[in-house]
Amino acid sequence: MLHTTGARLAAAMLGYFAFLIVLLTLDPFYFELPAQIQIDLRVRPSDIIENVILFLPLGFLYRLTGGSRRGAIILGAALSLGVETAQLFVPVRTTSPMDFMSNTLGAWLGAWLHDRLAARIAMTPTMVGRLALETPLMGLLYMLVPLLWMNTLALNVMSNRWVLTVLLGVCGAIILSDIYREWEGHVGIWSTGRVALAAAVWFLLGSGPRLLRPMPTVPITIGVALLTAILATLPWHAKKRRFERITLSRVLPGLMLYIFLVALWPLVRPLTPWHGTLGMTDHIEAVNTRYPAPLLEYLAAFTVFGYVIAEWRGRAEVPLARDVPRLLLVALGSALALELLIGFQAGHGASLTRLILVVGGALFGGSIYHLQRDHVRFLVKTPAVRGPRSSKP
Repeated sequence: MLHTTGARLAAAMLGYFAFLIVLLTLDPFYFELPAQIQIDLRVRPSDIIENVILFLPLGFLYRLTGGSRRGAIILGAALSLGVETAQLFVPVRTTSPMDFMSNTLGAWLGAWLHDRLAARIAMTPTMVGRLALETPLMGLLYMLVPLLWMNTLALNVMSNRWVLTVLLGVCGAIILSDIYREWEGHVGIWSTGRVALAAAVWFLLGSGPRLLRPMPTVPITIGVALLTAILATLPWHAKKRRFERITLSRVLPGLMLYIFLVALWPLVRPLTPWHGTLGMTDHIEAVNTRYPAPLLEYLAAFTVFGYVIAEWRGRAEVPLARDVPRLLLVALGSALALELLIGFQAGHGASLTRLILVVGGALFGGSIYHLQRDHVRFLVKTPAVRGPRSSKP
């Protein structure tokens, strides 16, 4: 049963990351037969690093589903080969053998990292108790990592989007500080330093594509670490053991402001009569950046939003089937309101396809929360779970 609940959760996250990779690498999804086959043989260190990081979660999550390390490598190689082959038929994309090799290396490194951690981390009864309390909020913290990644990639398109990066950092600082105060109770000098370090590591993981560009990554990282440390030292007045809603009430305003800004960015665009399209655009244009990061950031933001919506009343133990109508109503209403506003901005305007994508992302985020809650529920019922080497499914 432990293997089943954990594997389902890992499989959902695996599918999420694979979906993002396909969107990242095949945008704008305009295919035609090439006049001639073109293969890019250039080697760029920055591209290698990005491709390794991009596929690292696939190998890690595949191992969490119970698959073998060889299977993780095969999955990474197969997905990369499929993407690189498809890029032959996308006029604004290039196929590179180095991309294929670095993608496969990333999947292998992810599986290797899983095995190294699994060999060293033992789940004691105390750890199970903490997982039972904090896993949903920790799950939200994990969900923010790919969103941060998309946000930092979008900085390559518009550098003034660092304001949105700060908002995500603040949300992460609130979650981390609340979790740490509940775990530690009294926070001293040394524990404050530890939570600040944890916040810095979390933010840097989400900033992977920007690690080679210290500005504004380093100043924001320092700010997130200091803010987390300050919040962790404040008095903690949570009277209930289940404090998720208290934390969510602090995070939700910042997250909603962030989603609003992502949808309408830049806010200085001229206003026009309302207009829209069924697809993402009304004409094909060259991709002026390697990744369609702003669109993916918007999709990832709604995935996190769906997770928060489901977690808001997670302690009511509502099954997913009964929670879907509420998830759909909130997500559809929010996305529709934003598309109506986007329709008045100069550019491509509102998009029915984008509306469907982000609502689907929100439903997927909510389903991830329910899978995680099922896994936590099993952990609560398990008196002790030993290390991965000795546990039995």
